[in-house]
Amino acid sequence: MKLKYKKLVIVISVVTLLLSFFILTLIPTGGSQVNHAEDAELMLNQNEEINKLIKDYYAAKKAVDIETMGTLVSDPNQINRETLTIKAKYVEDYRNINCYVIKQDDADAYQVFARYDMKLKNIQTLSPGLTAFYVTVTSDGKYTIYLSALDEVQVEFINSTYKNEELIKLREDVKKKLEEAAEKDESLKHLLQDKQKEIEESAEQRASAAPTAAPNSANPVSQTPAAQAPVTQAPASVTQAPASVTQAPAANPAASPYAVTPAAQPK
Repeated sequence: MKLKYKKLVIVISVVTLLLSFFILTLIPTGGSQVNHAEDAELMLNQNEEINKLIKDYYAAKKAVDIETMGTLVSDPNQINRETLTIKAKYVEDYRNINCYVIKQDDADAYQVFARYDMKLKNIQTLSPGLTAFYVTVTSDGKYTIYLSALDEVQVEFINSTYKNEELIKLREDVKKKLEEAAEKDESLKHLLQDKQKEIEESAEQRASAAPTAAPNSANPVSQTPAAQAPVTQAPASVTQAPASVTQAPAANPAASPYAVTPAAQPK
């Protein structure tokens, strides 16, 4: 073979190899799924169906409309009328609701962070809040707040959203705004302090009532840590899910259908 033809064959071979490599990089390998929630952009109010779902939820929550709330969640049994009624006695309204969303990779599901202002009865200053919702889409295309059992992939996704830098900044901003509001309004400050005390007392009661394992037991009883009261969780959350997002989520959802805090959330 002449030299110029040999060179042409080599050039063609190199180009073919490079092209093959490029094509291979475009083909999914089916390897381990990488969740990009930590680096994802928080999408603000970009999904109208999610916005409506969350606003309808808060409207029903304010009115203690259990029937309507049951149509918005995956498991109506997780709704506790008693605790909703208690909260409705001092929460007059939920205003300025905005939804920050992170979509789950390879799933029609979303972690939604609802930022809002609570109008508490007999208190003029609004109380900033931030609550997490795990939202899924049913087979018939309906968006729903997911209160059912979580699988390992869902837990991993939810946990990873709390490491998102934009969310961390959002949480800190809400916390700062609440502290500023409390400093400006003594009535709000006293209410938050009272609710904080109630949460701590409730946590102590649950801790003292929790079963303990017998000494040298082969199967010690796993205990749930006492409930913590984040600054933005005042007044306290009244359902297991959604939950306040000032704390990092738990690694295992066994304690509640939506384990986003180290402690069990009150129903």
